[in-house]
Amino acid sequence: MPTQEEKAQDEMLVRDMKAGQMEAFDKIFELYQRKIYALAFNMTRNQMDAQDVTQEVLLTIYRKIDTFQGKSAFSSWVYRITLNATYMKLRTKKKEQYVSLDEGLPNFNHAGFQNEKVSDWSKSTDSLLFSNETKGIIEKAVELLPEKEKVVFILRDVEGLSTEKVGDILDLTIPAVKSRLHRARLFLRKKLSNYFDEYQTRSSKK
Repeated sequence: MPTQEEKAQDEMLVRDMKAGQMEAFDKIFELYQRKIYALAFNMTRNQMDAQDVTQEVLLTIYRKIDTFQGKSAFSSWVYRITLNATYMKLRTKKKEQYVSLDEGLPNFNHAGFQNEKVSDWSKSTDSLLFSNETKGIIEKAVELLPEKEKVVFILRDVEGLSTEKVGDILDLTIPAVKSRLHRARLFLRKKLSNYFDEYQTRSSKK
């Protein structure tokens, strides 16, 4: 979550920008350009698309700053604009359909226990995250997430935003954010478990 100092700075910049001071927009550009690009890239996995989204978002902020009413944090408003612009970019490219989330979740019996054993690779991947191969595998798995779970996972686990901040951006309750994040993590755990099992087997033979 933004600190009180950051919130005060944003409020001052918004006020100055509404008053027509271009220096305020330059500062907003400096503060948010990388954040906008990072989110757009993590959603699209394409540098050109992320650059296009970043330019569009900054232009939207410049044109529509008067519509910002301060009901939520300015940063949340910027993230929402970024997500909307990203979704538009993805639609125009006719992205492939995402698989059903239920197809990737573990199966449970009537007693509430899993019918199949899914390895918890998440506890043993610290050393793997630096591998380009591993990063590519994870990125492909994230791409398979349905949109609602994917955006929560990216905002929370990739961008590192707090649960409260994600809820503010997406207009969701904290329990709803936690539920979608939990489902996303279960989905990814199952999708990636086979890969990490094979990786650990190969490593043990070396």
